Order: sequence, then structure tokens, then C-alpha cells
Amino acid sequence: MDEPSKKNIIGIVGGMGPVAGVDLASKIISQTIASGDQEHLPFVLHSFPNEIGDRTAYILAHGNKTALEDGNPGVAIARALMQMEQTGATVAGMACNSAHAPVIFDRIVSELKANESRINLLHMVREVGWHIVYNLTGVRKVGIVGTTGTRASGLYGILGEFGLEVMDVTDDEQEALQLAIYAPEYGIKAAPDGTSPGAVNILTGICRSLRARGAEAVVFGCTEFPLAYREPEIEGLPVIDSSLVLARALVRAGDPERLRPWGDASVTLS
Repeated sequence: MDEPSKKNIIGIVGGMGPVAGVDLASKIISQTIASGDQEHLPFVLHSFPNEIGDRTAYILAHGNKTALEDGNPGVAIARALMQMEQTGATVAGMACNSAHAPVIFDRIVSELKANESRINLLHMVREVGWHIVYNLTGVRKVGIVGTTGTRASGLYGILGEFGLEVMDVTDDEQEALQLAIYAPEYGIKAAPDGTSPGAVNILTGICRSLRARGAEAVVFGCTEFPLAYREPEIEGLPVIDSSLVLARALVRAGDPERLRPWGDASVTLS
């Protein structure tokens, strides 16, 4: 058997939004120790945004119900995962926080199980929990900056299992965050590469507000926020990029010996 065929192939469910999927792929590359093309880990990026419905809209319509409703984005996501599995993918991640909300994630799992899929789907939020415990020693109070759907689902309550206290933004702040993503004039989704000064201003102000209320770190619980705000901290407050955390977890699952040390100065970490 040739050596390349022994490697785990990583699957990336992109398209949520499209730039976030490409960003996750780029971070997998940046977090891999490699001196040439052949030493990088193989991955498949599945980006069909037209096939996956808006996750936040679905969550707000269905709450935390785990019933198998028609139109659940989890159906299309599971289909993407199984298509990548057919190409050889063994481990996968989704470039979207809201897709991990129970009403969607549980449907993904049920679809994979029904089709006897064996792909290892990592859970982004649990990976964030482990990252905080191992790499941000002493942090216990964490502010969550994400989509309205992520907030409504209570997704980041999972961090309580890691001994962490979760701080949500206020209703007004959440409304501003949603505009930072969707506003046609300055939203991240409207920008070709996610760059948006208007979104940066919103994110900066909300991170400052969370710090004033006692947050010891903030999680960008939306894979599109790091596209606009790329710094690893704001005025000394750690900013945790959930996409970067997932990228590192995927590299670790693909080949742990290829994972760069956390904080390696030779690569950009956000």
C-alpha cells in the first residue's frame, strides 16, 4: 500500500458561509507541520451553499426540538458528509457553529447512523471546551459572541461540562451581531472575503462590554467573525477563534505528529 493511502483524509463541510469553509481549510494547512506539498494532510472541501438552508432561521423556527422536520439543514449536511466519506474521508468538521445546535446536529447524527456511516464528525464546541481547559489555564468566565441561532439554542452551555461559566450578550448586542453578519451594506456575508470595518467595530465594542462585565475570554462562536476580526485578543482579552480550534482538532485527528505547537510564532493563529 502506498504511504499516502494510509493517511486519514479530512472532510470539511463548507458553504456556511462559503468563505468560512475556505478559511477552515486554510487554517488546517497553517496548523500542519510540513516542509513541502507532499507532507500536508489530504482534505476534501464540500462547499454547496445552495443545498444547505440557513441554520439560524431554522433554529429560530424550531427551537430546540429534535424532531425530524422536513427542511432541516442537517439532512443536506449529512449528505455532504457521506459524499466525502465515499471519497475516502474518515474524519470531518463543519465550518459553522450554528450547525452544531441540537435541533440540527441530532438530525445529522441520525442520518449518518441510518446510513451506517462511519465518518468521525468532530464537535466544534466540545473542542473549544477542551482548548480552554488545556491552553487557557485559569479562564473560567467566557463570553460567547455568535449568531442569534447559536444563542437561542443554548449551544455553548456545553462549556459548563468543562467547569466554565458562560456569558451571553445582551439582546441589543445580539441584534447588532446579527447585523454584523447579514447587513447588506456592511455585513460579513456581503463582503467577498469577509472583510468588514463595520463588523469589526461591532465586534470590538461587544468584546469590550463583555470584559467590563467580567469575561476572562471571549469565544467567536461564529466561523464568520474571525474573517473580519483576525487578532487573537482585544486589549489583553483573549479572543478564541472556534474555527481555528476545530482546524487544530482536525489536524490532530488526521495525524497528531503533524500538529504545530499551540502559539507557534511561525504561523498566524487567527
